[in-house]
Amino acid sequence: MYRAASQRMAGRMGRAVSTWLLAVSLVVAAGCDDGDSSEAGPEVEEDAGTALAVAGDRAGQPLVTDIRDSAGIRIIENARPADDSRLPWRIGTEPSVSIGEIDGDEPYVLHEADDAVMLPGGRVVVANTGTNEIRLYDADGTHQTTWGGNGAGPGEFQALAGIAPWPGDSILAWEAMRSLSGRADLWRGSVFNAAGDLGRSFRIESHDGTGLEPRVVLAGGGILGRMTTGGADDGYWRHEATYSLLTREDAADVPFGTHPAHEGFRGVYNGVMLHVAHMAFSRGLEEAAWEGMLVIAANDRYELRAYGMPNGTLARIVRREHSNRAPTRAEVAEAMHRTFIEGEQPEEVIEMFRPAFDEAPLVEGFPAFRSVLADPLGHLWVQEYTPPDVDRPAPLWTVFGPDGRALGFVETPAGLSIFEIGAGYLLGRATDELGIERIQVWGLERAGG
Repeated sequence: MYRAASQRMAGRMGRAVSTWLLAVSLVVAAGCDDGDSSEAGPEVEEDAGTALAVAGDRAGQPLVTDIRDSAGIRIIENARPADDSRLPWRIGTEPSVSIGEIDGDEPYVLHEADDAVMLPGGRVVVANTGTNEIRLYDADGTHQTTWGGNGAGPGEFQALAGIAPWPGDSILAWEAMRSLSGRADLWRGSVFNAAGDLGRSFRIESHDGTGLEPRVVLAGGGILGRMTTGGADDGYWRHEATYSLLTREDAADVPFGTHPAHEGFRGVYNGVMLHVAHMAFSRGLEEAAWEGMLVIAANDRYELRAYGMPNGTLARIVRREHSNRAPTRAEVAEAMHRTFIEGEQPEEVIEMFRPAFDEAPLVEGFPAFRSVLADPLGHLWVQEYTPPDVDRPAPLWTVFGPDGRALGFVETPAGLSIFEIGAGYLLGRATDELGIERIQVWGLERAGG
C-alpha cells in the first residue's frame, strides 16, 4: 500500500493554525487548513480528440467527455457529477473502532494524534505527536504497546511528524530536525519492527545533502520528498517546491521537477513586520501514489498531473469540470481575524495588524480541491474544497477510477479527517466540540462494484 504523508500534514496544520509574536515581526499562517499550491509542470500541446461518453453518474449524465493522447501523455476530461448524485457506496453509520477518551488510561488520551496507519489483521498504529509517541492498538482498539517518546536518544523523537508502513512488516517514522539556522529543513527517518524495536535511523535527503520532507511513502521503501524554498520578499510571494523520489536509502534520487507551492505575503503595519506564511485561501500542492505513478497536483485548477516513477516524466493528466471565483475582501478579512483569534493573540495585537485585513493580497481564486488520496483498488479520491459561502455538512469527494474516469461523488463522515482509505474501511481522526481526539475506523462497502 502507498502512504500519502501530505494528508497527515494538512490535517495537522488545519487543527493547529499558529501565530507567533516575535520582537520585531509576527508570523501568521492564515487559512492554511485548505492546502498549499499552483499549476505543476509545463503546458502540454494537446491534439484535438473525439468526444467519448464512457461513464455516467447516478443521474445518467455522461462524466467522461474526452480521452486522448498528446505527446505520449494520456489526457482525460471529465464533466462534474450532478450535485445530487452519489455513488452507491455505503459507509457505516458509526465507527467500528474508536480510540480516544476524555479521561482514562494514558494510552487512550490522545494529544495531536496527527497520523495513523492500519497493519495486517486490523491493528492500528497511531503517531501521537503531542507526546512524540507511537502507539499500537489491536483490531478492537485495545492498546498493546508504546514506543518512542521525548528525547534525543535512539528511538526517541523531538518532533515526530508522521508514520507509514515500511517493508518487512516494519514502520517508518520521521521527524523534523532543526538546523543551526532554526529552520526545519532536515528530516530523519527511523525504522521500527512490529514490536517497536528500533532497527536503524537515516537522514531523508537528496544526493547533494538537501533535506527532503516526506510526502508519499511507497510500499517498496521509496520516499517522495519535497524541499520548499522562497517566501522572503515584501508583498505577495509564492513558495516553490522541488520534488525528488528516493528509491532506496543509498540510491540517487529521481527528480520530479519544481512546482509553485503555497502563497504568502509580508508587510509592515504600525512599525511591526507581519509575515503571513500562508495567505487566506492559499492554493497549494497535493501528492499521492496512484497506479504506478506519482500525482503532484496544484489546486489552482481542477487538474491532476501524474508522473512516471522511473524517470519523473509527465504521463497522465486528469481534469474535471469546475467553476471558481476569487475570495472577497470581506472573506479574507474574516479568515485573517479568525486566525488571530485561534492563535490566542491579545486584542491589542489584533488591532495593531487590523489594517492588514484590508490590504492583504487576494488570491486569484479559491483552491479547486482540498486533498487527494489513493486507495489500494486504484481509485483516486479528491476532496472538494468548500468556499465560505457554501453549506456542506459532510466532506464531499469525487472518486476517479484507475483509468482516470470520474465515477461520481461520495460523502464521508462529518468531522473525520481521513488518513487512509482501504478496500473496505476509512481510517482517520475525529475531534469533538470539547477538543477530544479519537482515531476511528469506519466500514466502507462498495456496492455496485
